[in-house]
Amino acid sequence: MQCQHMTALLYFSCLLAAPLAAQTTIGGNPCNSASVNGPYSISITGRQVTSSGNFANVFQANGTATFNGLSAVSISLVTDTNQTVATPATWSGTYTMQANCVGTLNITSGGNATFSLVLFANGVNFLMTGSDATYSYSGNGNVQPTNCTASLFSGVYSLNASGFNFSGTAVNGAAALTGLMQFDGQGHVTVNQTLSPSNANAATLTGTYTLSSNCLGSATLSDSKGGTYTMTFSTEDVVTPAAPLYSSTIFVMLAQSSKFIVSGAAHAIYGQPTSVLIPANFAELIGGRS
Repeated sequence: MQCQHMTALLYFSCLLAAPLAAQTTIGGNPCNSASVNGPYSISITGRQVTSSGNFANVFQANGTATFNGLSAVSISLVTDTNQTVATPATWSGTYTMQANCVGTLNITSGGNATFSLVLFANGVNFLMTGSDATYSYSGNGNVQPTNCTASLFSGVYSLNASGFNFSGTAVNGAAALTGLMQFDGQGHVTVNQTLSPSNANAATLTGTYTLSSNCLGSATLSDSKGGTYTMTFSTEDVVTPAAPLYSSTIFVMLAQSSKFIVSGAAHAIYGQPTSVLIPANFAELIGGRS
């Protein structure tokens, strides 16, 4: 009887183990380190929340992440926080990518953070989450063109952004912004923006912008009341299936020191003639990435 009982127990254990052994590994087309290669426009947000549920620190950044197709990554950012705005930061480290298009990124210089990466659209885009000793991060990246100039960047863009309002360096509320931005291709920009929660915060900001060859831009703006603002932006490329080109879209951060920071995306409005930035690796992207 005891042997029969043990035999039945072993048989039942095997039945339980069988589904686990048969589990399918989730993943798409095979990826490797070469699947993420070259410059990517990136946008990152970070939050630190106290045990009582209050925001202690907030972080927003955009810039460029350059992967070498093997294992090294360098990241050039401009950051806005509740302490400072428009502060440059340089990170570097290593990355790995698994066959299921899920990888890791470890920042070891300029910071000490660990991120998870998930590739999609044949390596044209990625999502990222991570943390360091201060912040929990989330963000995304998109293939970035090269050899940008202000003259090749013009037109009207719709803007949608979110972030925080401040009283000094203390977070005292959430902020959301919508509006239109117009770049003239000659270094001048106008922003019609409405900052919520109060629609009374509608304003027209004017100023000048620069766009470097690595497709990172900045602007200094002012309003009719003498308020000053900083804006930074990073040009990305978004696939347009109906056309054989990649139309320009940008990650944008807008800040007024000790008042608010917001970050979001801007897109050329419908029917608006605007310059098209063709990435240097256009032919590779059309053919897909390994």
